[in-house]
Amino acid sequence: MAKAAFLTLTIRNLPRGTTDEDVRNHINQRYSNAQPVVGPIVGDSLRPGMVYTTVTVRQDSDDKCRALRDGLNLKSFWPRLPEPGADSEAKIAVNDEFLGVTTIAEHENPQFDLYFIHGLGGHAFRSWSTDKDFPRMWPRDFFPNDVRDKPLNPNDPQGPKLAGRFSTIGYRASAFNTWSATTTIEKTAENLLAAIMADRPQGTTRPMYFAAHSLGGLLTCQAIIRALHNKADKSELQETYREIFIQNGEILVKGIFFFGTPFEGSSLANYSSKIVKFLRGNEALIDSLKVRSEELATIVAKFNQLRSNEETKIPILISYEMQPMYSVKFVTLPDSATSTFNALSLGIDGDHRTMIRFQHNQEESYRKVSQHMIRMIQSSLSGSNTIPSMAPGSPPARFNPSPLLRSQTVGSTQSLPPYPGLFSPGLSPGLSPGLSPGVSPGLWQSQYADPRSSTSSSIGLGSAVTPASSLMSLPVYPSPDSKAIDPLVNNPFARAHSPVAPVSMNDFVQAGPQGKEDKNEFAMLRQFDTVFLLDDTGSMSEQDDNGKSKWDELIQSLQYIVDIVCRYDKDGIDVHFFINDEKDEHNITDGQRILDLLTKEVAPDEGGGGTYISQQLWVILTTYLERFEDYKKRLNEKPRPERPKMLNLVIITDGAADDKEEVEDVIVEAAKTLDRLRAPPNQLGIQFLQIGKDDDAARWLNLLDDALKDKHRIRDIVDTRPWDSPKEMNKSLQDRLAQILLGGISRARDKAETATMS
Repeated sequence: MAKAAFLTLTIRNLPRGTTDEDVRNHINQRYSNAQPVVGPIVGDSLRPGMVYTTVTVRQDSDDKCRALRDGLNLKSFWPRLPEPGADSEAKIAVNDEFLGVTTIAEHENPQFDLYFIHGLGGHAFRSWSTDKDFPRMWPRDFFPNDVRDKPLNPNDPQGPKLAGRFSTIGYRASAFNTWSATTTIEKTAENLLAAIMADRPQGTTRPMYFAAHSLGGLLTCQAIIRALHNKADKSELQETYREIFIQNGEILVKGIFFFGTPFEGSSLANYSSKIVKFLRGNEALIDSLKVRSEELATIVAKFNQLRSNEETKIPILISYEMQPMYSVKFVTLPDSATSTFNALSLGIDGDHRTMIRFQHNQEESYRKVSQHMIRMIQSSLSGSNTIPSMAPGSPPARFNPSPLLRSQTVGSTQSLPPYPGLFSPGLSPGLSPGLSPGVSPGLWQSQYADPRSSTSSSIGLGSAVTPASSLMSLPVYPSPDSKAIDPLVNNPFARAHSPVAPVSMNDFVQAGPQGKEDKNEFAMLRQFDTVFLLDDTGSMSEQDDNGKSKWDELIQSLQYIVDIVCRYDKDGIDVHFFINDEKDEHNITDGQRILDLLTKEVAPDEGGGGTYISQQLWVILTTYLERFEDYKKRLNEKPRPERPKMLNLVIITDGAADDKEEVEDVIVEAAKTLDRLRAPPNQLGIQFLQIGKDDDAARWLNLLDDALKDKHRIRDIVDTRPWDSPKEMNKSLQDRLAQILLGGISRARDKAETATMS
């Protein structure tokens, strides 16, 4: 059964007096299975006589969600009890882009505005919401309620309560073809200023705060710089910008919360610039995010100048991710996130994407983040710089606009418990959950103290803060009951190991009498370098009704494949992973080594963060194509260069990609390159083997197989097949394996109907 699809919409142009029940009934009358969840009804700052809301709907597929969206758009809406003077009927506007300012929650008589700004490749709603099961967006669903429960002045618990207005600001933020190639941080920041100016009444003195993720933090800094840095500019436009942030000589920006903002640049940008250039994307924007980028250095220097000025001091709180993402150790290194401004910093237990996604309001990371944000708001609004401590016995916390001491970082590594195999549900006697013989129960952690400080100002969420006197370069072993020792205790892969061996394929690959030509169909593999690209993202840990995970199925598929491939690829095969690229191996000649790698050293990523294929796919394809192009250029040399073997790339995945357009672009560009080089028809082939039964994923994979070549008028280099567990070793299985291993490189196999496992 395909998993449910969700889509969150904005529904605008609602008459005053509209209730959440009105919206829910309106949708249910047209789509009985939509199960709409309606957010707060809020006033529209651009249309004072109207209100709007956000709604999350559920359907069987993404296509049906989009059809529902289009079916609701521009339809008549009648509230049950419109306010006097309000329209009794209106044509509603339904969208899911969330561009510009979208208010997602609003208290009565708000004392402040809080704007949430997403990062590169992000979305104003989805970036802040969970993507497992029903989406939960903490800026809308958790934080406003937590704020409303708190007193304005923490030293006066019985006094007035906090009240705020909570909004997202969306902008087009793809590094690929949706932006002009010349778009930069500076230009985008001006659009941000225009959005804020349109949202706030002219001359308002209501304080504002920003919560900004990744690139959004740099845009926030640049917007403030654009408005405030050049005091000599007295133009009308500059004065208009300045009035957004300063009224009556007072700075209205009372705090900024930075989440994973790469103030010193990101190694991912250095890496991504190649793929963006390859896809003719936004090089100017990506280059501005590189490590040691001149544009970043300018933004940081100017923002620091503003914070050093008495008139424009702005308190900030900086957080950084504590888990890696993709093939890069960290998108934002702790030093890049924290060292630039010498400000209070928090380490969040998540990767660059999941660090701003919280499943519920009792999650430890959310509680710490929300507490710090609320305390900064209380401190600045109440006029009291001293606020109650967050822990019994600790001194009062201060949010001083002046820079604090440089924060410290925490480094950690962890070894992965062996995989249990496909046939061993349970623990071996005498083993603790998640551990195996020879595996240390502790995680290595090193913390280094700043010589200027007696305490560390870095707080790793969910971990203890160690006194600075003990922070030497010595390993610290958490106690056996520490949460840190067992991050995989609930991981179905953290169990005792049972060997998983390749299935012998002797009956399928017998070569015939010695000295005779091998006419076995699989002998074609001798001409190819076979490369496996394996999906180790979090979605592969999903289990079916029998408790079998997609990762189990992936390993099972390789049990039947590796013996055949290793027989014919004498150079050895290469194995690459979507996430754990440090575990990539080359020239493997023993199928058992591949299975050991998957059962003992690699497991699906527990951090989530989506399924992204394009970057690893691009690395493999461009590396090969550059080698082939170099061979073509040197054909007239003597001695003639050695011709690269043809490439057979087998990608095993559930197909639930979050970067579908980028994957398509990479494949199309590779095919065009092969055409330009006049390569043989089967010089390069890509075989997608789908694990699981996701119908949406299957449709997308079939699109890669059938539609790309006609749409772009390119050669066909893709084949897709589903994996089904075989019941017996027979001719049907032999045909099925031939389709899997040869479908990307053999036209005959590509065109053949999928054989049924029996």
